[in-house]
Amino acid sequence: MTAVLDKSMIEKALKDLAVQEPDYVSDLLKHIGEDLKIAKRKRLEEIVKEDFEEYETVFKALA
Repeated sequence: MTAVLDKSMIEKALKDLAVQEPDYVSDLLKHIGEDLKIAKRKRLEEIVKEDFEEYETVFKALA
């Protein structure tokens, strides 16, 4: 089951949390940033792997 959340309610809740628990929100944002970097790096590695698999014969011919 998927719950549909109102973005304005989430925004208000996050703002309230940031006022009440600024250190928690700061740490959370840092953690999310690190997760995004990891996800982007993983996707880049997948793209490179796909490209190498797709052009494997060409690379072998050039070698």
